Order: sequence, then structure tokens, then C-alpha cells
Amino acid sequence: MNPGVRRLLPWLPLALALVWSAVVLATGVTTQSWQPGYDLSVYRHGAEDLLAGRDLYERVTDRGHYFVYPPLAAVLFVPLLLLPTAGPGAVGVDLVVWDVLLVVALVLGGGRLLRGAGVPARLVPTALALVVVSDPFREALVLGQVSPLVVLALVGGVVLAARSPWGGAVLAGLAGAVKVTPALVVALGVHRRWRRFALLTVGVGLVLTLLGALASPPAWSAYFGGLLWDSSRVAAPGTTSNNSLAGGFAHLGVPDGAATALGAVGTLVLLVWFLRRAGSVGAFEAGLAVSLLTCLGSPVTWSHHALAAPLAAVWWLSTREVRDGSRGAVVLAAVVLLVWILPVLQWGSVLGGTAGGVLAATRPLSVVFLVLLCGGRSVRR
Repeated sequence: MNPGVRRLLPWLPLALALVWSAVVLATGVTTQSWQPGYDLSVYRHGAEDLLAGRDLYERVTDRGHYFVYPPLAAVLFVPLLLLPTAGPGAVGVDLVVWDVLLVVALVLGGGRLLRGAGVPARLVPTALALVVVSDPFREALVLGQVSPLVVLALVGGVVLAARSPWGGAVLAGLAGAVKVTPALVVALGVHRRWRRFALLTVGVGLVLTLLGALASPPAWSAYFGGLLWDSSRVAAPGTTSNNSLAGGFAHLGVPDGAATALGAVGTLVLLVWFLRRAGSVGAFEAGLAVSLLTCLGSPVTWSHHALAAPLAAVWWLSTREVRDGSRGAVVLAAVVLLVWILPVLQWGSVLGGTAGGVLAATRPLSVVFLVLLCGGRSVRR
């Protein structure tokens, strides 16, 4: 075989996955009720309202959603206004440019993270291809979501902190300042190994958050003074697309209030369990676990929030322990990954009843399993 072809062959799965993603974006196949560019339009409107001096949190979309990010995010979204848009439900230049950014970030950032976590170089393109076709990334591409960038910044920040606490803190602090929930990463500071990084992340996050206050003091006060905690601005736990632990209980028929309480308690127990081990796990595993725990603990976690799940699944499937282990380990790894590739939440909703609830609950259960997996691995690098 030609040496050039041999070098390019491992990248074929990723190329095919990207072609499939373009088909999905252009035709809408497999996208359920997602509206192309819907979330990106929310970001644009937030930036417009910020520049016009309007209330960031008053505008309601045609589907009843609000701008739910801190004012800093609206500042960062301002450059989107320079790109032409095709309007609601259509694929415009802004969505194409945004999706190119997501793909580049995943291939360069995610690929480097996987390689550093021990995934053989020849398997990295295939691992990335599986992440590209997963529900979280596919949904992010169609909606124009920022979540993949937040997840990569959080996990990358923890990994980078092992070499450069300041560099890691900038990435993790930015993720927390834009999305809030990634601020959970500072909990790693209970261990001396992570303490400097956690303190620096707090400092960076506070500075960035205060920059948002300078951009719009009224919006900053409204957001952190109450809107951040206003559950009426988010969907109910029993919403079909909810991947959180509360959502898992709700899918099984538990009332929303009880499901939210059980999800919070369950996540807290798992967080305490993980933090007892976080001093000895690898940096990649620690970053993944923090991101996964934020998904479990949020009352509502959409699929695009959970990029860490397929990322963790492909990493585990590519590890030597699984590749050289028993057939059972390979099957289990593949099942966990398939849960995030197939639309199990929508299938569960169509199926209904106990069987449908159990099928939908496989998403949060797989996240619990992945957190346990991350916490059970000691440093080996």
C-alpha cells in the first residue's frame, strides 16, 4: 500500500463522520425537533440586547426559552453579530462558522486530550469519529451550542494544570464564568495536589465574572441575585431530553419535586465518593468526572451538555485494559458508548411506561458508571 494512503487511512472514520454530520445539518435527518441554529440565535439576541442596553433576561424565544448565561457570555458572543444569519430554522453562515469552530476544537483539543490519556495515536481518529456522531455533539452542531467548548475547556484546564496551574486555571475559570456549573472544579481543592489550581481558578473565575458586571451592572445583579436560581426558567425534570440524575428518576415515574431532591442527594453522595479518590486519579479522569458530575447534578441536562460522556466512553473503549481484557469488558464499554450514540431518550418517550422509563434512565446511569470508572483509576502517567 502507498505510504501516503497508509498514513491517511486511520483518518477515514473521522472524515466519514464529518460528512455524515454535514448531511445531518443540511437535511435534518436524526435531529428530532431540533431547530438549526436555535441556540446560536439566542446567543446573538443576547449580544444584541447587551449592546442596545436592553434587559438580557427579558426576551423569550418562540419556544419559551430565555438567555440563561451570565452577562460575560453575552460579551463573548458579540463577535457573532459580524456574521450573516439565514434566520430561524435555516443553516446560515454564522452556524457553519460556529460548527467549524466546534469541529476544530474537538479534533485538536479532544484529540490531544485522548492521546495524552493513553489512547494509541492510530485509534484517536476513530475515537473522535464516534464522538462526532454521538447525540451530544450532533445536537450541538445542529443547534449551534457552546457546551462542547465549555466541556473541552474544563477537562483541558484540569489536564493542563498538572503542568501549568495558571494555564489550567484560565481555561477552567473561563468555563465556569461562562456556564457556572463547571465551577464545581474548585472542589478538587480539597486535595493538596489540586489546591493551587483550585485557588487560581477561583481567582480567574471571579475576575471574569466581574468583567460581566462592568458590561451590564443591572443584568449582572439580576442574574446572580435571583435568575440563576429561578427554576421556572428551565424545563421540568421529566422533560424527554433530560439526561440528569433528576431526569432519570423522573423518567421512572418519580414526581418532579422528589426527583430533583433525589438527584441532588445522589449527586452529592457520588461527589463525596469521588473527592475521596481525586488526589490519586489522573488529570484527564478528574476533569471528565467533574464535567460528568455537573451533568448529573443539574436539574435539567440537555444532551449537548454531556459531551464528557461519549468522550469518556471512547477513552475507556480505547484503553489497553479493555482492548486486551475480557470480551465482557469490551461489550460493556460498547454498550455505554451506544447509549450516547443512539436516541434512547426519544425511544423511551415513544415506548412509554416502565420500559420506556428504564430505557431513558440508561443515560444518567451510564454517567454514574463513568464517574465510578474515573474515580477507580489511579495515576499511571
